[in-house]
Amino acid sequence: MKRLRYDAVSYVQKNGNAHHKLKMLLLLKGKAENRRKLIEELKSLQNTDGGWPWQLLKGNPSGVSQTARTLELLMKAGENKDSDAVKRAVSFLLERQKPDGGWSESPELKGIIPREWNWISTRYSGYQTADVINALVEAGYAKDARIAKAFGFLRSAQNEEGGWPSYVGSDYPYEGSDIATTDHIVAAFLKVGEPKDSPLVKNAVKVLVKHREGWKEPIDAATALCVFLILDYPLNHEYVKELASDLINTQRPDGGWNWFGDFPSNPSQTLDCIEQLAKCSVEISRRTPL
Repeated sequence: MKRLRYDAVSYVQKNGNAHHKLKMLLLLKGKAENRRKLIEELKSLQNTDGGWPWQLLKGNPSGVSQTARTLELLMKAGENKDSDAVKRAVSFLLERQKPDGGWSESPELKGIIPREWNWISTRYSGYQTADVINALVEAGYAKDARIAKAFGFLRSAQNEEGGWPSYVGSDYPYEGSDIATTDHIVAAFLKVGEPKDSPLVKNAVKVLVKHREGWKEPIDAATALCVFLILDYPLNHEYVKELASDLINTQRPDGGWNWFGDFPSNPSQTLDCIEQLAKCSVEISRRTPL
């Protein structure tokens, strides 16, 4: 069994928030009593509008992706679908669906989101749509008409090469696909029964392979590996082995991973890498218990 060189668990415990720590605890099967504490900590951060603040920082407006990903995590951690926290989060998300069926990031975050993060739009529907779908499906809304409308948006947003932009709007600054969106979108379709051999999924795989040179960056490697694994590619498949090796080799001495380039290590990206490597039977190094 392969083993990570550096302690990823300690990195997340030191640098992560309650969301990161709860996700890690679930992935690595930590103590149940610690899970309950983190669930309650997350719930205590919920804003009065039902959403969770941008980057879970008190005082920030609620973010669509933060709310969706927190809701999905709470459901996976065992939160009751009928709890007040879940109901308010669902209402927050449903109220913000756009006429095209998709979601953008919360308009209230304009001026708070760093300007250089130009893959995030507070105007146009984009990858947040998949985040919301994944959360609402976990909360029991898989057959809701609003979810069907959201899938209609994602189907229409798939581009000719088989991928998706991070948002669909006249000011989109890039060409082609944002590879980092692919795993959440494919996962959303599979959750509601999209066949794994459908044209939509096959085209998504094609775009990942087409951009194989980007697999050296952790964000694209974790995304591609996630897709191949949820499509049941065997662990000895050349793509899976290559991607797992790339992730192992790009772990930083502080224990974390970055998104790409010279960006600093990031707890969210670190957890994405831990999650995929754990599925590949890589031993996650740690000095401290969970």
